[in-house]
Amino acid sequence: MDAGAVATQLDPLILLDQAVAQEKVPRALAKRVRLKMKYLQGAVERVEKSSGLRYPPYYVEPVLPVSKSGSEYGQMGVLFARVMPTTLNGSVLILVQFTAALLVYGTKGTIEAVAAHEFTHYVDLVRKLSTANVVSDERATTLYEASYADDERVFPPKLIFSDKPLVSLISRKFKDQLVDQALNKKVGDSWIAKDLPIRWVGPEDNWVKVPMEAVAATRFDPAVLAKVAQLEAKKPS
Repeated sequence: MDAGAVATQLDPLILLDQAVAQEKVPRALAKRVRLKMKYLQGAVERVEKSSGLRYPPYYVEPVLPVSKSGSEYGQMGVLFARVMPTTLNGSVLILVQFTAALLVYGTKGTIEAVAAHEFTHYVDLVRKLSTANVVSDERATTLYEASYADDERVFPPKLIFSDKPLVSLISRKFKDQLVDQALNKKVGDSWIAKDLPIRWVGPEDNWVKVPMEAVAATRFDPAVLAKVAQLEAKKPS
């Protein structure tokens, strides 16, 4: 069980509180995150109402993941949010990680778009994991590699959400990746340049390995499985 899993068992902000206690994140910044949590909570509620599905557990990550491939703030490939499969008590637990930087510097609309976008990845990951072939006992220790990179295929938002303005918001904010130059600049100037905690990541860090035996033992949300089956049935043959 990783730190994110622990966080969701207790408080979505526990990792942020730990970072403050360790003097890695200023207390004033953490206070701003707490003030902006209402936007994240509102975004989750909007996604649930529009999809008719429960949002997965989520938490706030105080360390900002940044791609190694960029050299300028606007090209750095900051990973503002990610779907994070992990294992807990022998089964798979799917979490959504939101960064503190997103909450501090993101607008209400951007936070809503990001929360909805990550939900489409969550639904698709449930599809992938629930249809994995786990019938062979000999393959019980085989590792299932799940990518949460944005170039992976996901169901179009319009098939998941009934809220047309929300679908439009996602379309405006995401062109393969999040498009928000104002957010990138604020994060570059006020987080990265000020040496707040970051974690440099490479393409290999966008993969997680989940034991097939954990996948086989997982009981995914029946409502999400039903939605996946409905969407799969609508796909052209």
